[in-house]
Amino acid sequence: MIVTNGLVSHRQIPNQGGLILHPDLLLWEKDLRTRSRQWFECTQQISLAVYAAMLDVSPSQCIAMQLADYQSEKQYWVASAYHAQLTRDSVRVMPEGMFTWCEEDARCLCEILNPWLLEDGMRLQYVGAALVLECDTPLAMSPISFAEIAGGCLPNRHAEGADGGRMMRLMSEIQMILKQTPAPHRRARGESDIHGLWFWGQGEALKEMLAPFSVATRNPYLQSVVDGKDATVMISDAEGLSGLIKQTQSLPKRVVLLGEKHAVVLNKTWLPYWRKRSWLPKKVNQDISFKSMLGDR
Repeated sequence: MIVTNGLVSHRQIPNQGGLILHPDLLLWEKDLRTRSRQWFECTQQISLAVYAAMLDVSPSQCIAMQLADYQSEKQYWVASAYHAQLTRDSVRVMPEGMFTWCEEDARCLCEILNPWLLEDGMRLQYVGAALVLECDTPLAMSPISFAEIAGGCLPNRHAEGADGGRMMRLMSEIQMILKQTPAPHRRARGESDIHGLWFWGQGEALKEMLAPFSVATRNPYLQSVVDGKDATVMISDAEGLSGLIKQTQSLPKRVVLLGEKHAVVLNKTWLPYWRKRSWLPKKVNQDISFKSMLGDR
């Protein structure tokens, strides 16, 4: 089981090294504290990115390969929708696990934005609730992952690369269009408005199709591209974990918690550790390899 935001910062508690369990994991805190630990460096991740890393492909390729008109000459980008809030000096983005999203939302954005995007040789497509941007002409830029934005702030500068400024203008124009045309079905359900799209996880079309594996998840983007039947791997944000595991159920033998540039691998042992421990990273290894975990299924 991999929890993409299982560790969160708590800088008001210095003796905990600035890390605590996500509040939605406190139901299982006793179990998690008794396990053996191995710490790694790790960039911020979301569920789709973790799955892509396990397959050693880009996140957009995981979605694009599901398209009926998948074409080798195209470039693809994950299009992550978000709700944001303007603060005094920044724009804060709602955490992915708190942002409700479904196929109807994805289809609605395609209908609203495609007449305008097609003029620039681009097109939004959806696979279930997952959105991907298709480009006739490849864009030269390196935006940060949506994982670094969700729950944080929108960057105030464009991505590196020759087309970074062009993409920043494109996303700003999308923000204006969505402000003028809010989704009525979301408002009818009492859900937050869609304020924009963030494009990331780019990749060219694959010459060979992937060999996907089953994953249990409640993340709408990942759930759209994987089958959960007979899954031996679980990937979730902390907010969606209660939909996968009941409080009375035991956690898997191996649990991986990510967050705040760290990852900790927790394994059940014959001799559990009973003394109370903080979540202070110790003996941190280099970047964690999600691909290597496939051998542990």
